[in-house]
Amino acid sequence: MNNIIINADDFGISKEVNNAIMTAMDSQLCLDTTLLANFEDSEDAAILAISMNRMNHVGIHLNITQGIPLTKNIRNESRFCNAGGMFHNRKLGRITLLSKSEQNAIYEELKSQVQLCRKFGIPISHADSHNHIHEEPGMLPILLRLLKDEKIPYLRLTNDIGKTALQNSLYRNTYNYILKLKRLTATNHFGSVSDFLNSKKTFTPGSVIELMIHPGKTEADQILDVYSKENLSLRLQKVLTYNKLISYNQLSYKV
Repeated sequence: MNNIIINADDFGISKEVNNAIMTAMDSQLCLDTTLLANFEDSEDAAILAISMNRMNHVGIHLNITQGIPLTKNIRNESRFCNAGGMFHNRKLGRITLLSKSEQNAIYEELKSQVQLCRKFGIPISHADSHNHIHEEPGMLPILLRLLKDEKIPYLRLTNDIGKTALQNSLYRNTYNYILKLKRLTATNHFGSVSDFLNSKKTFTPGSVIELMIHPGKTEADQILDVYSKENLSLRLQKVLTYNKLISYNQLSYKV
């Protein structure tokens, strides 16, 4: 038997997404989600999770790419914010080297996001990131410090299921190995639903595989993915039955 953790990203980005994620959890399509702390509807998301007794299934979706920063210093860092003090609203380029002021500003911002989540009443079961910024090499020392200081037990792996160039694969495997050495992993593999369904990878029996989804809205009793527009009910049913020789058990990051 292998194990699947299905996590809904972007909780808090809008009321529509918040409701779609709660509906997905009602339907047992996923058991976990991660909260963006710096959006207008972030507190609404937390209130929803708490009202439905799901606060222990909510992690944090660390963010330095979209929305309004919570802290002042990062607004002065042009690499991350525009002249109006907003995040650039786009995926950033490769983050390898960071100045001291950038490092301090990022740490301060992410720490504030963690603290706000907890102020909302979310214990934080795990961490991942918006636009996968946690995968960037320059971010790793900051994140290791943050997780240690804030006692967050797990960080999402980099994508080791989807197809990529050899150089990227070597980097991702190294990054994941570091997380495993630091005992910050609850899973053995990570990728998207499409990565998983299209993969020819052989998973070791007993593996824990995390898959991300992005519920966007509910329509005619369907939960539609933000990006693919596919019916997640049908898509995830394929995940749990895609290999009839192996059974899959759905797990949770629950604290």
